Amino acid sequence: MHRPPVIRAFDPQMKIFVISLTSSHARRDSAAVQLRRFSLEFEFFPAISGKSALENCFDGYDEERFLRNTGRTACAGEIGCYASHLAVWRRCIEMDEPVVIMEDDFRLLEEFPESLRQLGRNIDRYGYIRLQTESRARKHREKKCGKFVLWRYTKVPHGAMCYGISPSVAAAFVEQSNILTAPIDVQVKKFWDHGQPMYGLTPYVVTESDLSWNTSIKGRQKQKKPLRMQLLRMVTKCDWYCRRLHFNLSQRYLSRSRSVHAGMKTERRLG
Repeated sequence: MHRPPVIRAFDPQMKIFVISLTSSHARRDSAAVQLRRFSLEFEFFPAISGKSALENCFDGYDEERFLRNTGRTACAGEIGCYASHLAVWRRCIEMDEPVVIMEDDFRLLEEFPESLRQLGRNIDRYGYIRLQTESRARKHREKKCGKFVLWRYTKVPHGAMCYGISPSVAAAFVEQSNILTAPIDVQVKKFWDHGQPMYGLTPYVVTESDLSWNTSIKGRQKQKKPLRMQLLRMVTKCDWYCRRLHFNLSQRYLSRSRSVHAGMKTERRLG
């Protein structure tokens, strides 16, 4: 029987954590088969149940802010999802090294190992790099990374299926997570709050598998909102837009300043 070659994604290999409920046998089997196909080491991280997460993992739940951020109240599955990522962030801080975090309903594309190599080479500098497919994001080209391109998001997409994270960014996320005010992907996308620029590596190499349709996160369907909530959501989105614009303009200014500084250093060296 032909076996695929052993591929070392990067050296040293970043720790890969796959968040998964211990009872999700089909998802675990699927995740293990795909990662072992590329001879990648990984560890299943037991997902936290939504029933216990709110009391044990957060200092509180601000329902009014959650409503403003999403237009609905929190459901148990997404509370557990957030708590699980939060636990891995804390593990990342304890280890004091960057890690790869995955949810167990992924489908890996062929360039996944090479994408991990580029992730390992850039995570210390950029802090958060997404490998999962997206839609409706907005992004600014940062640099070429071999076959890939690194982008800085000017509007971060939803989803937290696969990303690399450094201890410093994990600490910033943990600091913003004491009170539950939004689902994980909504909280993370608000870079104007946590202060961390967010990046993605394309072409994306991780997408949703068919297993993602059978999710434990229920209740996220859009619902008709009363007029008061519609007005609150409108005000909140306007605030997000203004703060996102201000952050993006500051990042553009910093990027140009770094480019000018690098050019001056090159001229002095050549002169």
